[in-house]
Amino acid sequence: MEPLIHFTVPFVMLVLLGLSPKKALPLALLALAPDFDVLFLVHRSLSHSIPVYAAVFLPPTIMAHVMKRGMRTCVLAFSALASHTLLDTFSGATPLFWPVYRESLWIETDLTFHIGSSINLIPTLALATEPTTFQALKSFDAPLLTGEGLVISLTLLTAMLLGIVMRRGSTVTLTPPNIVTGPNRVADPEGPAQMPALRGGNVSPEHVTIVIPTLNEAEAIGTVIDELKSEGYDNILVVDGYSTDKTVEIARERGVKVIYQRGAGKAGAIRTAIEVVDTPFMVLMDGDGTYDARDIKRLLSIAPEYDEVIGLRMDRHNIPPLHRLGNRIISTALSLLMGRRLNDPCSGMYVLKTDSVRNLELTSKGFAVEAEIAAQLSNLGKVAEIPISYRRRIERRKLQSWKDGFNILVTVFKMAWLYNPVFLLSAIAALLAVPGALILIWQLYIRYVFGAERWSLGWAWLGLVLLVIGLQGFTLATISLLLKRVERRIFRAVGGKSG
Repeated sequence: MEPLIHFTVPFVMLVLLGLSPKKALPLALLALAPDFDVLFLVHRSLSHSIPVYAAVFLPPTIMAHVMKRGMRTCVLAFSALASHTLLDTFSGATPLFWPVYRESLWIETDLTFHIGSSINLIPTLALATEPTTFQALKSFDAPLLTGEGLVISLTLLTAMLLGIVMRRGSTVTLTPPNIVTGPNRVADPEGPAQMPALRGGNVSPEHVTIVIPTLNEAEAIGTVIDELKSEGYDNILVVDGYSTDKTVEIARERGVKVIYQRGAGKAGAIRTAIEVVDTPFMVLMDGDGTYDARDIKRLLSIAPEYDEVIGLRMDRHNIPPLHRLGNRIISTALSLLMGRRLNDPCSGMYVLKTDSVRNLELTSKGFAVEAEIAAQLSNLGKVAEIPISYRRRIERRKLQSWKDGFNILVTVFKMAWLYNPVFLLSAIAALLAVPGALILIWQLYIRYVFGAERWSLGWAWLGLVLLVIGLQGFTLATISLLLKRVERRIFRAVGGKSG
């Protein structure tokens, strides 16, 4: 049975069970794993046995039960794999219960519609068995896609997508659109979500400059400034990127200081603000109305203890799916390469210690500047994240998804090269271990299954060399990461920063 059906059936079933398509996708892809035995010229081997699945899943399931998390994922993953085996049973002999039952099973079904002197339906259902043999073949042909499989898969996927669209279209939202709900947040009918206050800090509004980079934000900038003033923040600086609408006029009408940035893009605006701000702290926030001024107090409550406090957007419903995916990729890459977990380095609201940020070397352009600041300060100082709300943008987004996302990712690797090069290089070397191990296993399999005349000594040596280099790289990466953590602890203990 072709891979498309093996993917489609569990995917549709998981969505019908209430799983989101995003969560159902990796589980449905897992259902394709049993067919990887064809790489070893064996088909329907022990990788198609449900008892084997049970033995593999038993340890993680027990662990999930003890930790009281992940149990549902284990069950759904097991079900996705089992669906593959059950489907194969209808198309050929499959070792369904091996080794508990050593015969392979084949469920033969047919439904014939006979028209003659009478009209009859002739159903056929038979269970055939044959001895199970796992024999390596010299060659193997299998259909990747057939006409019938394509039609069945497209029909199932289309029906599922139509069901999702109709279900969403018929859903009535009782929560006002400007209310953001999520973990540790309470809906407020008067405005955006409020969250429990953290321990009080000693940062007063006169010690803070609110910096708002703007470019054609006439529709939102007035509301943003009014919200800030209502929270007691009068020291507001608008750094404008030469807007062609009435952004500057609206800001000045509300008594806010406006300067024009030097340099292009958001990075130019932030570098300009760093040069002119004279308060101990600065709060960077976008001028598009997506951030709530009331969340600033939460960020400032721990600001004296950190060089940067990032507003973590917990409920990301108002972030486009493509941007959510890009942010996940960027945050994962930054965390791995810098050795410090950051969940939302691209957030548009964060607090900076003015003295700390003036020691940075900001070279990026555009929206990559936020990731660059987070990367440098996570390496040279202390960074924290505090949950905040996130509202729908009032005007059209200026972020170009693919271009800016790629630039941000490049900036992350650049920061890793500048501030953690040993880890970056050793991590790249460690990746060689994967293809090296696969090549070596492949050649050893050919050597001991088909004989010495069939394997390649050159390929075997290549796999061995890659594996050794990769293992050495993994060792260096581990040592580098441990030394980086020790370095951070030392500088925190003496109250200084690495330079």
